[in-house]
Amino acid sequence: MSLRQGGLLKLTMVFLALGSVLQFILQFVASVSFLPIKIPALPLLTRLGEVGIYLSFVSIVTLSFLIWPKVKALLPLGLILMISPVFTIVPDYFASPWWIALEVGVVVLGIGAIVESLLKATPLSLLNLPTFFMVIILMWVALDVDVVHSEALLNYLALFDASVLGFALYTLVWKTKGLRMRRALASYGGAVPALFVFLPLYFVVSGNRFMEIIMNMVMPSVFGIVFSNPYSLPVFVLSLSLALYFIVALALKGNFLASLGYFMIVTTTFLGVNGYHLILYMIYPLVGSVLLNVGDEGASILFKLSKSVQR
Repeated sequence: MSLRQGGLLKLTMVFLALGSVLQFILQFVASVSFLPIKIPALPLLTRLGEVGIYLSFVSIVTLSFLIWPKVKALLPLGLILMISPVFTIVPDYFASPWWIALEVGVVVLGIGAIVESLLKATPLSLLNLPTFFMVIILMWVALDVDVVHSEALLNYLALFDASVLGFALYTLVWKTKGLRMRRALASYGGAVPALFVFLPLYFVVSGNRFMEIIMNMVMPSVFGIVFSNPYSLPVFVLSLSLALYFIVALALKGNFLASLGYFMIVTTTFLGVNGYHLILYMIYPLVGSVLLNVGDEGASILFKLSKSVQR
């Protein structure tokens, strides 16, 4: 799906990327602050994380207005996000049927946005189908928690691993022919430091049962994921390291939109396991899924389908 990026769109994406990183820092800091460790500049990191939430809020609303001609279902999502703070003045708004209706509307519109953007994307985006299925399933899980007050028993790690595998293939295949070998190798080499953001944690938890028990509480608190097997943490950390590596590699190859979209999905989609506490977090992986589909150029799936029908 081709998308001409004007100056405002580029600026919006920069602010969205900055906001995404800062709000993730807040997620991480808030989750580990109860541990008996000293976190340098904790008040500053907390404030920056709060700024990140506001930046993300404004950026997603702006983005929904900028690209709605390409993905029309994104505009109502942006409008819902824009008016969502009004609900907080209603006592016990989170138990209101209006709030539940709003959540259902977000899920329906979000799925519509994913399908619409996928049909307008190139066939290469089909490699990210496991990611889209993961996002949709987590939306259903969130509604199950908020509406029915029950929790689905699923293998969330398997969903994540399938998503990472699909995204890794997408990154490797994207512009394989159109990119110079030197640029491609530089992208994969330049992304190596991203591996070591979480990879050291893998060696810590795989060889230390006590730290594994501690991190079994911390990592689900940060990402929201629930492990069906308590010994799954090392696999999750390894998958997370690979996901971050391919996110950075794809950005260096030139597909910034898709890399940002996947980062948004990884950092927020599993928060739905226990019910999304912010509409922003509910919309985040949906917008991330749309960005995964708008970062490529070429004949769309819908165009190819129409051509095959005409034949």
